[in-house]
Amino acid sequence: MNDFWTWLLLTVSVMASLQHYVPTPAQGPGVMLAAVSRDSHRLFGIGSGEKTAKGNVFVEPLARVTPSGEWQALPCVADTGGDQQNACSQFEREYLSKPHTYMAVSADGRGATIQAEPTTLSECFGYTGTGKYTGANIETSAIAASSTDFFSDGPAPQLLPDVTAKSFLKAFADAVPGGLDSNLFLKVFSLRLETQDLVLVQRSYIHRAEPLKFIFAIGAMDHGQFHLLQWKENTGDEDEVVLGTVRLTNGRDFLVTTVADPEGQWFRVYGIRDGKLVVVYSGGESSC
Repeated sequence: MNDFWTWLLLTVSVMASLQHYVPTPAQGPGVMLAAVSRDSHRLFGIGSGEKTAKGNVFVEPLARVTPSGEWQALPCVADTGGDQQNACSQFEREYLSKPHTYMAVSADGRGATIQAEPTTLSECFGYTGTGKYTGANIETSAIAASSTDFFSDGPAPQLLPDVTAKSFLKAFADAVPGGLDSNLFLKVFSLRLETQDLVLVQRSYIHRAEPLKFIFAIGAMDHGQFHLLQWKENTGDEDEVVLGTVRLTNGRDFLVTTVADPEGQWFRVYGIRDGKLVVVYSGGESSC
């Protein structure tokens, strides 16, 4: 009889605890992605270019992404409104103030482990922190995730040598709205997003020489013609450069860039939707 009552009390206790248990959904919130750079200015387009397998890095959360490829904004964006200040303060308490471990999932740096230190919000709502990486080379920048479960290997954008880039730039100059100011300091990359072979052209402020414009464009070559698929219209003070690409296990590819202007810095993500190149995410802002 004592055994029966003991069993009954244990059963009631377990059932009571189960009433307070909330199961985790099979597909919960997306994993956190962060931009990683060996140089604080790389988030604005500057990098050291020398590969090492360990060292110090700067780390900035940029978004969350789900296994299906949905990009989710962070709760803190550049806004001085009272509600947004509260959201940013909460993000600082609940996430930024804690150490985090990320794994590089971009081609550059893939396999590296990043230990990010706790950080605080700047007065401009920025939250770039510091950390250390080990385990794989990072040449300039990388994209890292809090989990690697639904990421796979994908090719990185390839910088074309000047001789190869020359023919692309000639075709590009013919396609630029209003004409191209100069071929000086333009970099040409080849990249593949899902089934599409693309060409990316950029000019960063690292090579700024007045009155040259900031250039960022993505297109495709067809029978010697450059077809613009993405053209950054603000060529006066908005500097956009490549950070890296990531590939999901479902085959979706994304290009991540960083954008800076005199008032702030944020990220853009490009992907393929219904066979077309589109901006799928813009956020992670800091601004004054």
